[in-house]
Amino acid sequence: MKRMVSFLLALFYTQLIFSQCLSSVNPVGGTSNLLALPSKTLRAISFYKYNYGDTYFEKSKPSDFDLIESASYNYLGAILGYGITSRLTLETEMGYFINKTQHYDIEPARKVRGYGFSNFIVSARYGIYTNNQRRIYYSASTGLKIPSSFNYQIADGVELPEEVQSSIGSYGMVFQSFLVKEYSLRGLRLFLTNRFETNRMNHKDFKLGNSFYTSLFISKHLMFQWLKGDWTTILQIRNEIRAKNTRYNEAVEASGGIVFLLSPQINCTIKETWNISVMCDFPVYQYLNGIQLGTLFGLTFGVSRDIDL
Repeated sequence: MKRMVSFLLALFYTQLIFSQCLSSVNPVGGTSNLLALPSKTLRAISFYKYNYGDTYFEKSKPSDFDLIESASYNYLGAILGYGITSRLTLETEMGYFINKTQHYDIEPARKVRGYGFSNFIVSARYGIYTNNQRRIYYSASTGLKIPSSFNYQIADGVELPEEVQSSIGSYGMVFQSFLVKEYSLRGLRLFLTNRFETNRMNHKDFKLGNSFYTSLFISKHLMFQWLKGDWTTILQIRNEIRAKNTRYNEAVEASGGIVFLLSPQINCTIKETWNISVMCDFPVYQYLNGIQLGTLFGLTFGVSRDIDL
């Protein structure tokens, strides 16, 4: 069951990383496993994510501003983790944008499309506290964000905007913490997670705003006689806060904000080996600085497996 729990949390954190690179769709948008892996265990996770937005917001209210008709992305990602000891896990995250597309509401119709590898993240996670009797666990991690490219992508001789770049070409740091409380007799688990990301200025004097994410998960193991297999449902309540971007050390007014989302999720474990999960994102509140295109929904599908080496 802990393998399944780790996988579910991994899907959550993939969302945070992806949406950071597409501020036009999820302006304040988040992968890592929940607890440290057992020693000499390799975890492989692959996933696909689609995100879509088509409504501008001026602070917390929809706006009639309509420069971009819609924006979306399709993303393939992978996470590899290895347990060095029972407390220490090394992990790497990587991904590829199949497309990051903006459709403009102008005549003639025009769209801008970027693609390519996203940032790489290399991190170390440590199990700080384990209490098997009370079933409380706490771990934390620190990671380095490495850009896949330092050059902006160009299409038809024109440099693409930051919103559709697969990577903005700057280093950063990622700090995370994970608190777990289990109620095994009821098949219930509670998770509280935090993630803070810092970003450096790139060679074009552009800096992505630092971000902070907090999420509460409520997980219930489904125990019905008529239900075949090992199924778990999860409801995630997530808060995403992003500071404004800066250009030439001046704040970009139409950037950053606060978003609250509800993310229902269902997971199936097959033969205690494969974990398959589907998750949807639905924003319930968006407060965006200036006028920005908000997110409408997101969909994530993932598969993972642990290998005992």
